[in-house]
Amino acid sequence: MGDGTPWQQQFADQTGCIFYPKLNRRYISYGGSDSAPATMNGTLGRAKLLVALKDSLPIDIIMISNTNDMNFTDPDTGVEGSIDDEPWMQGSKRTAAKSVLDSKEAAKAYCEKNLRKILKATPKAQRAAGNMLVFPYANPNRHGNRIEIIAPSKRGGEICFHVGRSPRVNLTLPAGMSVAQTREWLASKFYGAGWSAVDNGDNSFTISYYYDKNNKVWVDTKESGLQVAVTDGPRVEEYVVFYTGKDASGWTKSCNWTDKVSLWSCYKGLMEYLKSNLPNTEIYWFMPSYFNFDFNAPEVLRADGSFDEEAFEKTERNRKWMQLSAVQRAIAQRYNCRVLEVGKYCGINLKNVRDYYLSKDPHLKKEGYAQWSKALYEIFKAGKWE
Repeated sequence: MGDGTPWQQQFADQTGCIFYPKLNRRYISYGGSDSAPATMNGTLGRAKLLVALKDSLPIDIIMISNTNDMNFTDPDTGVEGSIDDEPWMQGSKRTAAKSVLDSKEAAKAYCEKNLRKILKATPKAQRAAGNMLVFPYANPNRHGNRIEIIAPSKRGGEICFHVGRSPRVNLTLPAGMSVAQTREWLASKFYGAGWSAVDNGDNSFTISYYYDKNNKVWVDTKESGLQVAVTDGPRVEEYVVFYTGKDASGWTKSCNWTDKVSLWSCYKGLMEYLKSNLPNTEIYWFMPSYFNFDFNAPEVLRADGSFDEEAFEKTERNRKWMQLSAVQRAIAQRYNCRVLEVGKYCGINLKNVRDYYLSKDPHLKKEGYAQWSKALYEIFKAGKWE
């Protein structure tokens, strides 16, 4: 739900609960991510980071929300799959090719030809439910920053990535890693919303931005002793196959591998993972208000300056949100989780939307976030969850 907005702390101040902004920043609640199965810094990956804190901090309440999953939603048919899809929770991910392949088709063909051999050669310690194999491929139509590891760091230390206009990404490099370990470690890190890092399988990895603007990267290795070379190249993307077996026993069976896992499966895997690891934690699905549309669009704007509600409801983004939120409510019901209908009770509607939103922006003004925190407080105070 993002970490750069004030509503979480406002809610904490109103209720007396404790919010951990530093822990939530980037690692758990950073915006701009989704629940795709292979996204290590998305919803599933952040759940693992949250669970890792359970022995050091009390985790009493979890609120789950993701509007970016509209990317996987059709405005007419909804989300592919069904509530009966098998749960799947993200494990680890490793690159199974030794170099970047020429295209997605080439990556898929390489996987199909070599998968059985790769599976048999996988050490038993690396065989587990939810694990993924990656076959990187080049997208020559997009820009990427290829970062080659010239020499690893013997002593470790602080390094800094400067990525476009994003805040600097400071990392503490462990000492004594090999070139391969350094590449894998750096490729696994999160470089900011909209940025992706892909292990190329050789002695390099590639960082790319989601569009070709403000997408240059340079690295300050400081006193770490790490030596790298940054060069321009194509964006590198991932063809991924997912292991769907319940345990390691079926690892070498091709029927347990697929290149597609539904959002339904990811949501179910997420819920079962959280409930298993945090049995005493209350889990809520947070349903926000959503008014991301062009305030000047003629199909929505009336002559008197007001908005046509029926026309707004027919917009593609609104229909996608209705489909996605229905899926999220169904998941909440299946796992006996309460739903926080903040969008319903926050008082923001088409008559006053300009007071709380900017045109073509999914994020609220500060006045809108204040409405969220107020509504959330009233929901908990009155027990109005659904």
